[in-house]
Amino acid sequence: MRKERSFLKKLKMVSLGASMADMALLLLVFFMATTTTEPPKGVEVEVPRAKTVGAEQDSIYISISGRGNYYFEGMEVSLEELKNRLLMRSGERDRTVAITADRYLDYRVVASLLEILQENEFLNIVFMSEPRDRGALLQ
Repeated sequence: MRKERSFLKKLKMVSLGASMADMALLLLVFFMATTTTEPPKGVEVEVPRAKTVGAEQDSIYISISGRGNYYFEGMEVSLEELKNRLLMRSGERDRTVAITADRYLDYRVVASLLEILQENEFLNIVFMSEPRDRGALLQ
């Protein structure tokens, strides 16, 4: 019996806090290494290709020439006539208004068009432009 007591006296109190943190870190690393973010691969599926034709047809087109002439869907109109046409189409306020303006046009001409669109609550506006050259992007 004495031998057992002397053995128990030799045992020291061990702190498990440090080893628990090590274990938690090891488990975290293990789960991060074994978890994948890719969806499971199964049958090969050919995905359909998208077309943007529908989005382009759903827009209202307004053009402004270099001389400041307004064109509503291809027809030349005055600024007052443009206001009236937008009023008649007030039910289509959620449609996109695509504005094509001359590059060197004075901004005041564009600003007056934007004011009319804002007054009539046509707020989904896109400015059309030509794509840049790939070489110009790299410079």
